[in-house]
Amino acid sequence: MDKIEHQGTVTAVNPGRVSVQITSFSACHNCDARHGCGLMDCQNKNIDITTDEAAAYFPGEKVVLSMTPSSGLLAVFYAYGLPLILMMAAIVIAAWLKAGELTAGISAIIILIPYYFWLFLKRKRFQKRFTFSISKL
Repeated sequence: MDKIEHQGTVTAVNPGRVSVQITSFSACHNCDARHGCGLMDCQNKNIDITTDEAAAYFPGEKVVLSMTPSSGLLAVFYAYGLPLILMMAAIVIAAWLKAGELTAGISAIIILIPYYFWLFLKRKRFQKRFTFSISKL
């Protein structure tokens, strides 16, 4: 796989920036029973893309957003992998300190507060690192 791609619709165009709305579907999207079970989930997400060719796009136009697989894997690591590692470390340390199960569970949740605060502080850096490229459909 060369790139991770999503189709979307341009919602706004500003100088140097294009806003695109994409629809993400759950894994149930292709299931034959999706209409009966009620678990199908779809969400609209708005993504701002910084590009020098912003004037070439117009609202309502269909476009393709793409990202390199390595950026996608790194984003998944920061979103799911690292929090899991931190939570497991907190549980292991609490068990090593002979804390109770409730204390271990609460500490595993509390350890995420500084992690997500750190992510919030570094959001500008992540916005530069995880960039989408845009192309016409």
